[in-house]
Amino acid sequence: MNLPLKSRLLNDPDTQELIQCLPQIQTQLCQSQQDAVFLRKFFRGRDIQVIMKLYRRLCLVTAQRLRPVTKSSVALAANTYCVLRHYKEQTEAEELLNLLSKPHMQALLYSHDNIALKEYEPDISSLARTPDKEEETIKLVQLVKSNEPLGITLQLNDVTGGIEIARILHGGAAHRSGLINVGDEVKEINGITFHGKDPKDMTQILSELQGAVSMKLGTRTRLTKDQRSSSTKVRALFDYNPFDDRMIPCPHAGLSFQKGDILYIVSQEDPLWWQAKRAGETRAGLIPARLLQERREILKNAENVEEESNRRGARSISPCRISPKSVRSRRVRKMMYHAVLNSDFDLGEIPTYEDVELLPPNSIHKRPLVLIGAPKVGRNELKRRLMVSNPGHFEDVVPFTSRQKKATELDGVEYHFITRDEMESALVAHRFIEHGEFKGNLYGTRKDSILSVINSGKVCVLTPNSQALRFLRTAEIKPYVIYIKSPPFQQIQRTRQRHNAVFVFEGNARPFTSSDFDDIVQTSMKLEQKYGHLFDSVIINENLTKAASELITIAKLAETKSHWVPVSWV
Repeated sequence: MNLPLKSRLLNDPDTQELIQCLPQIQTQLCQSQQDAVFLRKFFRGRDIQVIMKLYRRLCLVTAQRLRPVTKSSVALAANTYCVLRHYKEQTEAEELLNLLSKPHMQALLYSHDNIALKEYEPDISSLARTPDKEEETIKLVQLVKSNEPLGITLQLNDVTGGIEIARILHGGAAHRSGLINVGDEVKEINGITFHGKDPKDMTQILSELQGAVSMKLGTRTRLTKDQRSSSTKVRALFDYNPFDDRMIPCPHAGLSFQKGDILYIVSQEDPLWWQAKRAGETRAGLIPARLLQERREILKNAENVEEESNRRGARSISPCRISPKSVRSRRVRKMMYHAVLNSDFDLGEIPTYEDVELLPPNSIHKRPLVLIGAPKVGRNELKRRLMVSNPGHFEDVVPFTSRQKKATELDGVEYHFITRDEMESALVAHRFIEHGEFKGNLYGTRKDSILSVINSGKVCVLTPNSQALRFLRTAEIKPYVIYIKSPPFQQIQRTRQRHNAVFVFEGNARPFTSSDFDDIVQTSMKLEQKYGHLFDSVIINENLTKAASELITIAKLAETKSHWVPVSWV
């Protein structure tokens, strides 16, 4: 007899334990020997054992609180594919396009998103045997409703014509009672019949009720899936008012927030509407999910492109043939994928939510201070005053250049002087966080120069171009971004002219003009609109002395307090 050197038979401990319990289960629950033989063969199957093993490992990953960098890799891959289409002539781009178009790669990314969203939890409701006739039971629930909402949203069952409970908001009166479930049919509330009525009208009636509320609910015998709880903390990157949202199921159940607010996500069960609350609050409210908000921005961008084409008299075709009324998660994901492929919208820059955690202060590696603002708004002067306030504590980064050194310059003081070939090689290797060309010479700031200042224990102070933020906001650098904002036109004109402010360029000084002030104000508005969700603090540079004092205070707080940062930085 020839035996294989390596057995391919798996021995999963969980399935082995189930097999060992089969005789006891057979004695207590069934008399059929065939059923026990079938179950024993079923659990010994290789596929089942592999699935059990994978599920156990997924549970271990959850127990270790490992968090994915992104939960929408499918959409990011689609955006990458869209960008690479413009570089088909390059061999690397063509190879990556072929890789992203492979079904196996798409299936891998889709599986990654399912695991990131914890959609691997078992759902046995579809496997349960449904009796021919479901027995409906009626339950009476009595609550006391104060000024706060009841905490439920309603939907119409197209089959039965009844009004059912679509969702229960965490922390609300209905959730605290523990007696109301998603899917319960609302028969009556305080004697008002709900069957066959419009859910919007009934929602309005619920919002006006006060005091004792008596509810008659119909519950059918069935298995229900519990809502998936979540402990994710996010920073809102846009403003939201539920009463301005025509798509929200119930505006009174919505949670309003402003850009920069920290929200605690308590439920992500609904793919379009999450439940969230603020720190210290108990009642949750509805907010648009990330996918829904991204899709809205894509649709808005498509409509703007179409309107622009119509104004120019050109025939326009909307790149997003999708309806905003879809509510199924897989359909949303599929539509998002096609929408990104057919549009020029950069998905990576759509401001929705950013997963965050608290970053404690680090006395050894201090966070760099990045001053962002329009040209001529006064960033360099504020930077100079900050460094003068504590010369041994703050340090600038010496840029690199390919131009020739002047007789009065020292290498490593004003600039690091290198050849153009050396600088171009470093640019190809992505060693610069920003670079530019002026009068045929290259200039730029290297990433390792910033890291060198961080490792020295000093606070690095930078005034880069706003486009450099995408290269600076990494877990390695962890910048603290301060936006130097321009005051309105009248104020900046009055204050600059009062102090006879001048603008120095290439060694020549000249006074500011009205055109300069207008450029500063307009550029500041555009910067805030595009990058405002990335700013940690804002300083309005109306009075230079006051703004410098604010900058010194903020710099101290950046070193001594914990701050909310992207979760990948912690």
